[in-house]
Amino acid sequence: MTRVELERVLTLNRVWQPITTVVVKQALTLVFRGRARVVCPETYQLFDWAQWLSEKAVRADAHVIEHDYIRTAHLQVRKPEVITLARFAGYPNTGVPYSRRGVFERDNGQCQYCGIFVHKRAMTIDHVQPLSRGGGTSWLNCVLACGRCNNQKADRTPHEAGLALRRQPFQPTRDELILGGVALQESWKAFLKETVKVTT
Repeated sequence: MTRVELERVLTLNRVWQPITTVVVKQALTLVFRGRARVVCPETYQLFDWAQWLSEKAVRADAHVIEHDYIRTAHLQVRKPEVITLARFAGYPNTGVPYSRRGVFERDNGQCQYCGIFVHKRAMTIDHVQPLSRGGGTSWLNCVLACGRCNNQKADRTPHEAGLALRRQPFQPTRDELILGGVALQESWKAFLKETVKVTT
């Protein structure tokens, strides 16, 4: 099971390096505002908004595979799979330094003890080996936890608190962070340098 943001669009910087994924509506908004262009994964052709509508939109009453389109009042617009930003937008983070946001992405937005999905504003980070016992703040000792599980665990090990980790914490690769919890599309593979196991 993936997290709420299931339908994602692979987002490349201007030199076609993957830097993140965004929801479909956000991708279309970026293209509409001229901040990105759609990439055709088969031909690598670029489309601005007008070109995308001309090539990939049909009448609202046309028969299409509904999953592949977004319906508006007058049109059905094909969902993009890959976009590239019009401005550079920086390099991907190859070093993957530890961060709270990174832990959230790595753990797919799920509490690593009970499995419930946690909103970013309600997230807490648990130190598996408590800081008071020599545990550090690192990829290998920190997991996403809901408030209830974090309070239950307190300053103890999971075993002492009667909790079990769903999986051991690990240091993710850059692509694993970009794609964590997202259904990997076949069309993205040509743009990704690393082999990624994606939770689906």
